[in-house]
Amino acid sequence: MAGGVSKEALRTILIQAMCAAKSVRVQLDHLLQLRRRLQQRIHSDDDDAAVVQEVAAGLSKVYFRGLEYASRYLRSLFHIAADNGARLDLEPAFSVIPDEQLYDVLLAQRLASRPTTQAQAFARIEAALYAVKLPQEHHIPRCIELLVGVRPPDVTGEPLTFSGMPGYSDDPVAAAHEHLAKNGFLNPATAGAASAAAAGKPPRAAGSVDLDHVLTYLHRACSLASLAIKHIDLAVAVFSSFFDSKELADTAETAEEFCFIPEA
Repeated sequence: MAGGVSKEALRTILIQAMCAAKSVRVQLDHLLQLRRRLQQRIHSDDDDAAVVQEVAAGLSKVYFRGLEYASRYLRSLFHIAADNGARLDLEPAFSVIPDEQLYDVLLAQRLASRPTTQAQAFARIEAALYAVKLPQEHHIPRCIELLVGVRPPDVTGEPLTFSGMPGYSDDPVAAAHEHLAKNGFLNPATAGAASAAAAGKPPRAAGSVDLDHVLTYLHRACSLASLAIKHIDLAVAVFSSFFDSKELADTAETAEEFCFIPEA
């Protein structure tokens, strides 16, 4: 099979991708609800302290369990693919690009063309993984810190190190753009990066709780979660094309039974 992955291995990969998509969707729904709660507070007379505690508690659940499970499904997918001979062309430069630059890099690719090969589908999963990890490691912890004054402990693994890759630029951001372009994404010069940059950088933290400041980070977390879902869905479409309708129905049923979604 193309990419060196057997059909049975691809079925397992597809199950992981389906579970990841479902998991991220649930967490995005939670994030949108929390964002709406903050927006309502800005235009109401609700008690600040009560709203802050409510939203911080909700974000903590998304941070500690929700996105962590989604991330595990995506990482597991890559382990399964690598163990079964998939031709993976992954870019460790993503892991060392500064957070706000990585946000722009990822958002610049939101209009990329549909993947048509397994290699391009795996590249979409890679982009989805970082679109999940960035809000988990940066935006949501920052929201919690702004709300309660304490940054939550790290629940993620050690970051990858980047020492350059043959055929790519030594600069991590440039290497990431080159890697994305090689796998069917848009050229960053025409990908709409200007519109992402126009959104501006989050303002500096204030001494008191600034709900607008929190919302800036929460908006970005929601945007990235939505982008991750898009990438995973497109990858699932490619992986699904290798199965007939009955096989696909059986796989979807297995994924539904296998997928674990932490309680809100």
